[in-house]
Amino acid sequence: MHRVFAVNAFFLIFSLLFGETHAIQDTDSLPRLRKFQKQFSFLMESGPMIPRNTDWGKVVQDDFNYRAVDFRLGFKKIQPKLYNIIYRVPTFGFGFYTATFENIYIGKPHALYLFADIPFPQSFYDNRLTFSYLTAVGVSFNLKPFDPYFNPFNKFIGSYENGYVHAAFNMQYKILPQISIDSSIGFKHFSNGSLKKPNTGLNFIPFSIGLRANLNHADFDQSFDREVPDFIPNNQVNFLMSIGGKNYEIGEGQYLKLGFGLNYMRQQNFKYRYGLGFEMFYSEASALRNPTEILSFYDRTSFALVASWEWVLTRHLYVPIAFGTYLHRNYLNDEIKWYYQRIGVRYRLNNHIFAGVTIKAHGFKADFFEWTVGYTLFKDKNKY
Repeated sequence: MHRVFAVNAFFLIFSLLFGETHAIQDTDSLPRLRKFQKQFSFLMESGPMIPRNTDWGKVVQDDFNYRAVDFRLGFKKIQPKLYNIIYRVPTFGFGFYTATFENIYIGKPHALYLFADIPFPQSFYDNRLTFSYLTAVGVSFNLKPFDPYFNPFNKFIGSYENGYVHAAFNMQYKILPQISIDSSIGFKHFSNGSLKKPNTGLNFIPFSIGLRANLNHADFDQSFDREVPDFIPNNQVNFLMSIGGKNYEIGEGQYLKLGFGLNYMRQQNFKYRYGLGFEMFYSEASALRNPTEILSFYDRTSFALVASWEWVLTRHLYVPIAFGTYLHRNYLNDEIKWYYQRIGVRYRLNNHIFAGVTIKAHGFKADFFEWTVGYTLFKDKNKY
């Protein structure tokens, strides 16, 4: 069931990413302009695992040889729209990844993912050499999970399906008009968000190299050079609710986690929002895991103040990042630190309703995946 849910979520987010682009109407006098420049990339990847200073971590590390191949289909957004100009013709797309660690404990993972590739402002050598930063999120499968009898050394991952995250610094060098050498170095992470323990996460530093091919020419018109207008600041109030599941002990089931939030955000420019808020979390695990104790509502909930920052990628798509500090927390609910972090992706519709997925963590330890819906009160006078 988790596998079907994850794959459906993947394609839902993909449709949201690319659903905002509308076709330019044809007329008898004007040619139809392309929406995208399509690009196909093939990359080979290798790199070291970030080791765990434990006996089981050393056993896995000593028998570890990471190699992978990556296939990407990208869509460079070449229409003269505001955010395409702000982010210097970004590329959005999806990819398929497959790897081997040549390790009997970890398995041979595959992943389906979405990515955003945003170029730096400056290029070199007559635009042949460019740099960019890439972020990718998706779902992975075919990892060999922990088993107390048959696979006791893999305490990194406790599930067959997991989340997939990749962040990288890219370099691209054009060797032919439509062909470029593509290389990157970054950080890669597998985790199930504590849906099934153990879940310390699998982390490594990959280096990749390959080729990127443009499948069609990019048609730019003169309006692409228009200046970005001044932004009219606005205030926003978000009401949100999140739901997820959490496994507290190896061999136990999953328990419901709920989150509720209210925050105030200030948007000063087209790219960033920031603000403060209040959040409450509820866990049914407190009562179900301690049936002999009398627990109050206070024992099942926690409260926090949270500072938020949102990176706006398009008019609708954004990346929420947050740092929260607990006013009240419960060790029974695995709230092991006085603070937590959050990062993910969300999409806001024109009717002010938004949805997305984020991961909440204490330090480098995941708490749970938050599947979130909410509503934003705001009045935006800017023209896009």
